Amino acid sequence: MERMDEEFRAHVQIVDPEMYNLVMRHPTLSMPSPGPPFESLVRIVVGQQLSVKSAASVMSNLIQVLGGEVSPNQIQSAGFESIRSAGLSGAKCRCLMAIADYAGSDSKNLIVLMSEPWPDVRAELLKLRGIGPWTADMFAMSGLALPDVFSSCDLGLRVAMESHLHILPKQKPAVYDQRALCWSPYRTMASLHLWHSLKADAARFTH
Repeated sequence: MERMDEEFRAHVQIVDPEMYNLVMRHPTLSMPSPGPPFESLVRIVVGQQLSVKSAASVMSNLIQVLGGEVSPNQIQSAGFESIRSAGLSGAKCRCLMAIADYAGSDSKNLIVLMSEPWPDVRAELLKLRGIGPWTADMFAMSGLALPDVFSSCDLGLRVAMESHLHILPKQKPAVYDQRALCWSPYRTMASLHLWHSLKADAARFTH
């Protein structure tokens, strides 16, 4: 997956020299490895509005509650209160229950959904309680390892672009989206470099 970083650098050298100057200060980065869709989506929900460290702690608690198996069956069997005891908010618990209900036994429905084009998958996921654009986009990047995803909903990406790409603070999402268009088809790799530039957020894709 390091080859994608090489391709991205060559691409931005032509289309965005300012971004190129930033990434050339970084080590070679690798795309995240895709994981089981259901567990990946659960991890993203758990991590909503939490630091990487806090998310890892809550996820560890949840895995214990679920007996080591993150599956729709285990979440449904454990029930709302048991899941909440892991340190999750009520809203996140309701979201996990909704995902489990949608995924079905052995995640069958979710796995079938993953065979559809990403825009269709995203639209379907956004119908589920508690899943917004940020959650869907992070799932695409870290859960599915799709190469061309960017999320203007992410505070870290916006701050990095403001800090390093001379974008004025607190712009409308369209401003960040427009700047990111030239990074296509490598917008996920661009996102990894932007997070890396913040250092504190560099481990975002480790959970």
